[in-house]
Amino acid sequence: MISSAKEFIKQLQTKKVYIYDVIFSVHSKWTAIILWVFALLLSAKQYFGDPIECITDSKYKNYVNSYCWTIGTFLIRGAMDGTGNEISVGVGPRVFGAKEFNDSVNLRYYQWVVVVLFLEGLLFYMPSFLWKMWEGKCLEQLCSAVVLPLIPVEELENHKQLMNEYLSKDNKTTHQQYAMKYFICEFLNLMISIANIIFLHFFLDGFWSKYMKALYTISFNNWHLWNQHSSQVFPKVAKCSFYIYGASGSRAAYDSLCVLPLNILNEKLFAFLWIWFMLMSFLAAQKLLHRLALMAFPIIRVHLIRMNARHMTVQDIKKILTNKSYGDWFLLYKLSRNVNPHFFEDLMQELLLKENRKLIPSII
Repeated sequence: MISSAKEFIKQLQTKKVYIYDVIFSVHSKWTAIILWVFALLLSAKQYFGDPIECITDSKYKNYVNSYCWTIGTFLIRGAMDGTGNEISVGVGPRVFGAKEFNDSVNLRYYQWVVVVLFLEGLLFYMPSFLWKMWEGKCLEQLCSAVVLPLIPVEELENHKQLMNEYLSKDNKTTHQQYAMKYFICEFLNLMISIANIIFLHFFLDGFWSKYMKALYTISFNNWHLWNQHSSQVFPKVAKCSFYIYGASGSRAAYDSLCVLPLNILNEKLFAFLWIWFMLMSFLAAQKLLHRLALMAFPIIRVHLIRMNARHMTVQDIKKILTNKSYGDWFLLYKLSRNVNPHFFEDLMQELLLKENRKLIPSII
């Protein structure tokens, strides 16, 4: 009975091996989850109702709602001030004048928002998926047995010897490729963030330039001005033109006023995404510069290893890393972030002993 319970508990224990760093996880995994949650919220009718509600005769209501959702709504472009900035975008009649525009602004993006958020989530998750595939459970095979804080002594010693033998071998080419693939994924993170910022700008018709003005008004608690600016990107009311055909085939044109309730949520979600994408771009760029610095300056690599082997001197760690490539260091650093700290320090001591043995013949 007790042995069965032990086996059951052993199965429940999670041996988590972290193959991503924090910034990578936030950028790729968390951002993908945020975008997918937003897509689910916008597609949940039970919380926010129908995505469009047009004002028309009751006998045409279902037809008009379906038609305007499929074809798309529009706004009448408003008046322009002396500097060329648009004063308002409205749903009134078309106005003609020297300083007025009478063309319409199509809102065809509306029905695509959920699809775009879902696809953006897939795009952000792609580097995480690629690295998981390229990594091939290498770290898990190396250190899953020593992740737990309490490990039997015999098992610990056996695994230490196996890891020592593996790290002492010449695997520079393999480890270099391993590290470069991770670098490619970090580079993709930055490119994806920048690409999403540019894409949303065009997808939402100058989204960032217009929405910066809306976000600026929040600091002054001016909600009337916030609504005026945000409605240029996410209007709550729009127009829709549709046609009714009589029994003889004659056509009558109608304009309907349509309420777009999801834009009340869209303006908040995209305000958050505006800040989030900027933050992810900054973090991805900072991480890429940090990675380039690690490749260029070996002394930084030495100090990062010493953070996880505090009882060793800088000179000892330098001696271990002297004949090791950046890829060797990268794998060693990943190990240090996953295994028991005491185990890692013992492993480094074993590697130091091997390096010292190599130096003895040359001295003699």
